[in-house]
Amino acid sequence: MLAAPSIIPFVMAKTLQDLDELFNLVRDEDIATLRLIERELHALVERKERDEAARQQTGAEREALIKHCANVAIDPDLLALVGIHPENPVQDDKLLIRDAIARRVTD
Repeated sequence: MLAAPSIIPFVMAKTLQDLDELFNLVRDEDIATLRLIERELHALVERKERDEAARQQTGAEREALIKHCANVAIDPDLLALVGIHPENPVQDDKLLIRDAIARRVTD
């Protein structure tokens, strides 16, 4: 069975030669170990793709908001809070924003 520390260099490969050396580390492993490595790599790729998509979506949403509300000053600290807690419903974000705007208007 493959020891966990030997997987670490796998993510650091930069060239084809590096990849070949890393594959040499696992070539003689049993199928179960290779399947485990495959699942871990697949999960890592999916996680990175989701993170990248979320970053791109957030950037696009901010750009759209800036274009739509070009003359409205938006507090960057407040904008940074939007969507950072995906387990909270969007309605909660909207309430927080409305409350912040209402406090500013009354101040």
